[in-house]
Amino acid sequence: MVIREVGIMVRGYPLVYSSYHQTGEQQLDVVLRSGLLSGILTFAEVSYKNETIEFIESKKYIIAFKAGKIEGKKSSQPESIVAYAILDKEKKLDNFISKNVIPFLFKVLKQFISKYTKKNLSEVTQFYDFKKTIDKIFILESKTTED
Repeated sequence: MVIREVGIMVRGYPLVYSSYHQTGEQQLDVVLRSGLLSGILTFAEVSYKNETIEFIESKKYIIAFKAGKIEGKKSSQPESIVAYAILDKEKKLDNFISKNVIPFLFKVLKQFISKYTKKNLSEVTQFYDFKKTIDKIFILESKTTED
């Protein structure tokens, strides 16, 4: 199992992410991808009456999600925050995602929220160091058999 990327987004915008393996020959814009993922999640929540989506599958990849709430510096109410992981699609990953990836995403989200609550969520440069935390949590799972 290969984890390609792990990240955190708010308002459809990536705050921090860590890429472990490229997902294709062309580099996809992270802002574009985050907006698309955010739109898919919003559509799913509205369509399925606030059901949370744990993961979605495509032909080649699975994208796992863990949502939470965070208070920004200037916000009067908590905002939605989403941690995501992009993995290579393999057979029978449902159980692995539920028992391993989602708890890792929860851990990433929990540490991010505890560190950055009441911070200005628009200043993304302050989150760059958090990439090390993501790497510590996910690095062992991101290795391929060749690595």
